Amino acid sequence: MEDLIGKTIDRYKIISEIGRGGMAVVYRAVDTTLDRNVAIKIITPEYADKEKLLKRFSREAKTLAKLSHSNLVKVLDYGEYDGSPYVIMEFIPGGTLSSRMGKPMNYADAAAILAPVARALNYAHLQKVVHRDVKPANILINESGQALLSDFGILKLIEAEETQGLTGTGKIVGTPSYMSPEQIRGRQVDGRSDVYSLGIVFFEMVTGRKPYIANTPIELSLKHLNDPIPRARQFVRDIPPEVEQVFLKAMAKKPEERYQSMAAFADDLEKLGGKLSVSNTRVARPVTSEQQKLDEKKPQGLKKPALLVIPALVVVALGVFLISRMGVGNAASLNGTETAPMVVNSPTSTLAKPTSTNTPEPTVVTATPFVPTETKVYAFETVTPVPPTLANIISISNVSRVMEIDKNDKISVINLGWTQDGKWIVNTGSGAISFINPKKMKDVDHKINLSGSEIPVSLAISPDNDKIYILLIKNVIQVYDIVSQKKITEYPVPGGVHSIALSPNGKYLALGILDNKVQLIDPTNGTVVRNLRSSYGGWSVAFSPDSSRVVGGNTQGALMWESETGTWLNLSGGQDNLIKSLAFSKDGKKLAGGSKGTIFIWDVETGDSLHQFSGEFTNVNSVDFSPDNSILAAATDDATIILWDTEKGSQLKILTGHTSPVFGAYFSPDGVNIVSGANEGVIRLWGIP
Repeated sequence: MEDLIGKTIDRYKIISEIGRGGMAVVYRAVDTTLDRNVAIKIITPEYADKEKLLKRFSREAKTLAKLSHSNLVKVLDYGEYDGSPYVIMEFIPGGTLSSRMGKPMNYADAAAILAPVARALNYAHLQKVVHRDVKPANILINESGQALLSDFGILKLIEAEETQGLTGTGKIVGTPSYMSPEQIRGRQVDGRSDVYSLGIVFFEMVTGRKPYIANTPIELSLKHLNDPIPRARQFVRDIPPEVEQVFLKAMAKKPEERYQSMAAFADDLEKLGGKLSVSNTRVARPVTSEQQKLDEKKPQGLKKPALLVIPALVVVALGVFLISRMGVGNAASLNGTETAPMVVNSPTSTLAKPTSTNTPEPTVVTATPFVPTETKVYAFETVTPVPPTLANIISISNVSRVMEIDKNDKISVINLGWTQDGKWIVNTGSGAISFINPKKMKDVDHKINLSGSEIPVSLAISPDNDKIYILLIKNVIQVYDIVSQKKITEYPVPGGVHSIALSPNGKYLALGILDNKVQLIDPTNGTVVRNLRSSYGGWSVAFSPDSSRVVGGNTQGALMWESETGTWLNLSGGQDNLIKSLAFSKDGKKLAGGSKGTIFIWDVETGDSLHQFSGEFTNVNSVDFSPDNSILAAATDDATIILWDTEKGSQLKILTGHTSPVFGAYFSPDGVNIVSGANEGVIRLWGIP
C-alpha cells in the first residue's frame, strides 16, 4: 500500500501512521473542516477489490456510525479512496489496555476498568451488533483514564467472507487468544461470544497471563474448545472465590452456561469493582511453580458460595493491615472518633444503621441572595461581570425559556466549575487549566499549561477565589494561586483517588478513594486529618455549605459524617445504587446524588429520602442546585442536561446540544447561567435569552 502521509483524502489530511496489520493501516489525520484530530483506518487494496464487499462495508459502516455510547470509540465518517474503503473514527491519544497487561492486577481495579466496556458492549448488543474481536488491543484508555472499546468488526466482514472458523482457508476469524468456542467452530455468534472474550481479558488482567497458551493458532483454538477453564488461584494465590465464580461463568464453553447478557456480566464487574478484599489491597502474589504443582493435584470441584459473608476477623485484620501500611507517622489519623457502619456482604444484607447518642443538633443554614465576594484583581482580568436582574435569573417560572446562548467548541474538557465570584469558568482539560470569561465564551482569557503526564481528574476552587486544587491522574494534588497563576505547592495522595472537594471554610480537602474510604486532609500540605470508612469505595465527595458535614458516594449509596468528629449520620435510600455525583443545596437542607437512571434527594437533617427521579438516562456525572434551591441540574452520559423541580420531584426541561457524555453542568453563583462541558470538546453556556 502506498505511503499516504502528507496526502489529503476528502477533507482529512494524513499526518502520521499509528499502526498497521495484515488487512489495514491506521493513520492519525486532521479533519480540515472541523480542525480536529481523527483516526483513519484504510483497508489494504488486496482486500478491497471486491465489489460485493465494498457494498457490505458501506452498509456496515452506516450501522456502526449510528452507535453512540460514552465507552465506544465513535465512527464519524466513511468513504472510499482509490478503491480502498476507509472509516474515520475518534482519535484517542492514550494507549491501549495491552500496555497494562503482563503482570497481575488487583481484581477490583481490573473490574472497574472493564465494567464500562461491558456496558458499552451491552448497548451494542441491544442494537444487534456483536463485536467479535474483544481484546486488550481494542480497549483504549483515554487521557482521563476512561476505557473505550474500538474496532467493531468492519474488517471481519472480509475475513468472514473468505473463511468460516477453522474449516476455511486456514485463517481464524478474530484473535485466537480471545475467541469463543462457537466462533472458532465458525458457528453463528451472538453477544455471549463477546462475554467469553471479555471474560478472557478479565482473567488475563487479574492473573497476569492468558488462560490458554500454545505454539500455534490451531493448537490454541483447540485448547479453547477442549481444555477445562484453569483456576486463577493456580497463578495468583489471593483471588477470592467470588472472582473465580465470575471467571467460570464468563468463560464457560457452552454459550447457554455463560452470562446470558453482557448486562449481567457488567453487574458483577461493577460489584467487584466497588469492593476490595483484605488480600487484594496488596499487590497480587503470583503462585510459584512448586505451589502450582501442588494445587493441580488437589480436587478441582467448584464450591458455590452460598453467602459472601465478611467475618469479623477479616474486618479487624483490614484495620490492622491499613494501619501497618500507613506507617507509624500516619497511624494517629485512624483515631477513635471515626465511626462507620459495618456491612455484611450477603444477598439479603442491608446497610446497618448505627445510632449516635452525641449527634449535635444540625445547623440550619438560611438562604441568602447572591452577593459577590470581595473584588480581586486578576492578572488576566478583562471584563467585569454584569450584575444579575430578576428577569434573567433561571427559576421555575422561566425555566422553559432556558437555551444555549454561547459556547466554546475548541477546548479539551475533563472537569469544570465556577469561581465563587462568577467571573470565570475554570476548565481542566488535557494539558491545561483554562479560564474563560462567560461574556466571551469563544476565547480562553488565560491558561496554566500542564505537562503531558499531568492529566487532571478533579478540581476544587476555594470560596475566596484565591486557589484552585487539581487532582492529577498520577496521584498528586497541585495547588495554584488563581490571581497570580503561580503554583503554590503539590503533594502526593493515595492511589485510587477519584474525586476531591474543598470544605467551604477551607479547613479540609476531602478525597473520595476507591479503596473503601473518604479521607480528610489538610489542603495546605496533604497531611491526613481523618479517615472515614465507607466499606464500598469513594466515588464522589461533597461538603455541606457550613462545612459541618461531608458525604461520600459509593457502590452502595451514600454515607454522611460530621466533618469534625467523624460521627456517621444516617441517610436512607439508594443502597442498591452507585452514587457517582453529589451536591448539597445552597441552604444546606437537601442533598442530591446521581446514579445510573436515578437521582436521589435526601433531607439532610433527618437523612430521609425525599425524592427519587427516574428516567431514560444513564450515568449522572454531576448534580447541582440552583442558588434558590428550586432546580437541580443533572449532567448525563446521554449528552443531556436534565433540569428537575426539587420540591415536586418532576422533570422541568432537557437541555440538548452536546453530542457526547456531559462531564459536568453547574449553575453560576448568581443563577443567571448554567455551564456544561462534554467529551466532544465543547463548553456550552445556557441562560435566558
